[in-house]
Amino acid sequence: MEKKGTIISLILVFVIAGSAIAFIVFSGITANELNYIQLEINPRIEFLCDKKNKVVSYKPLNSDARILLTGVEYIGMDIEQATTDFIDICARAGYIDVNGNDNAINITVIDGITQALNVHVTQSIYKYLKENEIMCAVVENSEDLNMYNTKKENDVCCANKYKLMSTIQEFMPEKSIKELNKLSEVELIDIVYKLHKEYEYTPTENDIALKTKLIDFNRVKYETHKKAITTDTQREFSKLYEEYQKYSTPRYMINFEKSYKEWQNNHVA
Repeated sequence: MEKKGTIISLILVFVIAGSAIAFIVFSGITANELNYIQLEINPRIEFLCDKKNKVVSYKPLNSDARILLTGVEYIGMDIEQATTDFIDICARAGYIDVNGNDNAINITVIDGITQALNVHVTQSIYKYLKENEIMCAVVENSEDLNMYNTKKENDVCCANKYKLMSTIQEFMPEKSIKELNKLSEVELIDIVYKLHKEYEYTPTENDIALKTKLIDFNRVKYETHKKAITTDTQREFSKLYEEYQKYSTPRYMINFEKSYKEWQNNHVA
């Protein structure tokens, strides 16, 4: 009986291992030369970084991000520093309300099987928010229930791959999800890299003026908030922030895009 049980156990191990290998090969997440990161606050931006976590390219995904990137250079910067710097620009420009409690960031990271970069980027964002005492829900795209259901309906292996494909579609509308789904994540990231190389951003005078106007308008609020931070407020905020994440984040995990549009309708004139 023991011998029979051992054989069955070995068979199960091989089956599980075989399934895992098949998933990895199909997804193309074995040896990413480049990793993909997307932040969505309202300004949306995507980064590509190398194995040393240095930014090799980036691109604004909407007009708000394009304006905020005026005068900014992220090439060669550590990805953790680049993502938190962009979030800080959003806070200084008022896209994140430093005194509010209804902010949200959606994060999408594709970084191979270990997902180590995902942890580092997410933790660095948490650290920035805590140090600057900003109440903000942090939602990983893979936790978005609507995204999960959508990827399932389209027979896509994971939510982050679907997000990557739908983002590519915005700039290559002739490509269908079905067609893109035949490609591995590595191949999809290669497409993104080519799109980044083809993209040339030269800020207009209007872009420069708009960024200056946004930051100037929000300057007093931002600086007053920063000056009020002390060792005592940090201890208190750390406790409040943990509770905030527990009750606020789940609301955005149901359907981030819909929840954020509702926020915009209530807060943007």
